[in-house]
Amino acid sequence: MVKLIATLGTSPGGIFESYTNLINGTYQAEVVEKVPINEVYIIRTSDKAVEFAWKLVKAIFVCCGGKNVTIADIPLSITDITSKDDYLVFKKAVEARINEGDYVDITGGRKAMSVAAAVSAMRRKAKILTTIIPPSEYNRIQKLIEELKSKEEEIERAGKGECNFDFCQLVSKSATTVMLT
Repeated sequence: MVKLIATLGTSPGGIFESYTNLINGTYQAEVVEKVPINEVYIIRTSDKAVEFAWKLVKAIFVCCGGKNVTIADIPLSITDITSKDDYLVFKKAVEARINEGDYVDITGGRKAMSVAAAVSAMRRKAKILTTIIPPSEYNRIQKLIEELKSKEEEIERAGKGECNFDFCQLVSKSATTVMLT
């Protein structure tokens, strides 16, 4: 069973972009093949904006074609990485979920989260990837996210299968996923 372990910041689409690029074999690497991802583990802080992004991630997966994968939310008690202790809490949570051969997406969250995930992936012999979203697309998506903040109930219903909004607009069609290891 191959997992995608991803860090989440405030931009929800990156995880879905990484997932779809892996399963479709549309990423950049020395050798490209379709990756059968069975589970996606999302490691995140308990910051309010990140919790909102998590609700959007669920809606995106349910409404945009990620129904055949199990998504696990791994919220941590910290709201941000502001100390070495916070870093170690985050690193321990990430490393505990990684097995050899898994894929670790370091796109989302603060730099310290990406470093923790990358260091853990290297220790566990997992593959490291990131997805790059063009700035114009990122800005467009951020405006949509801002508009959706007043529709939290609708977003929660979408995460359960009631897709009354085109959440796929939160996914960049111009994103590029790059395998780093």
